Amino acid sequence: MKFFLVFIFFVIALASSAQEKIEEFEQFEIRSYTPQKSGVKDLVFEARIEGITEMLNKNLVLGKLSDVYYKIFWISPASFKIEVYGLPKGFEELKADLTSLVRNRLEFVLPEKFSDRFKGYTLKSESIADGKLIHALDATYTMAVPEIDIVMDKSGKLKTVQTRSPMSAIKTEFTHSPKSWSNNKLVLDKIVSTSKQGAALLTNVNVIDYVSVNGVGFPSRITVRDISNFTIPKTEKAKEKKVTNEKVTVIHFTQYEVNTGKAQSYLNDGQKR
Repeated sequence: MKFFLVFIFFVIALASSAQEKIEEFEQFEIRSYTPQKSGVKDLVFEARIEGITEMLNKNLVLGKLSDVYYKIFWISPASFKIEVYGLPKGFEELKADLTSLVRNRLEFVLPEKFSDRFKGYTLKSESIADGKLIHALDATYTMAVPEIDIVMDKSGKLKTVQTRSPMSAIKTEFTHSPKSWSNNKLVLDKIVSTSKQGAALLTNVNVIDYVSVNGVGFPSRITVRDISNFTIPKTEKAKEKKVTNEKVTVIHFTQYEVNTGKAQSYLNDGQKR
């Protein structure tokens, strides 16, 4: 999962301004669905990771836990707080570790503007057989990821994002489709990221299922598969062996409360304390 988190980090946390206006980005943003476009300004919801309570119960120091879950409070444009419930008082370091497991999945619930993810890069586009290739280059080479290639297909959908840096190269493929509640706008269904780490091929797959809450679409479940494939070279005593390891994580999102003012109230109370 590390390389997926690296992708999310550089895609979301960039600043400054791009140097070329890319029509494909603008059209993709117009065609893409976000709850914000449906008027969501204040949101509260819960998240649960399958098996997390059982795993934590193996730590006898915590005592017997019944339900460890997250509650997320978000207000427009991008203020939020993640709280962890079900743990004894204290254990702040553990809470911080648990929070990191869901923080980067919030982008699936409330996506940011696509073009903002490439601020600070010089952008250039060219036509290719499949559609358009947009090069994003950090001419100063001060960013963690200095080069990105984005491919938009002929229909205007985001197809792939490929990053290159001195430490790694990651290719991420995207699948979108309209839903009954999305007013014919594109909704993200699946992300598949691949990279090589030494002799291992690492694949991270995120599949998103949705629920409609008062006509607004939100993730109901994200299934994350982390797969590593590597080859053990042959020796005098053993043949070459191909090994595959897979880990599956399922995150459920429930109890969506839209525009009730509860998130605003909660965040304001936190600022006052």
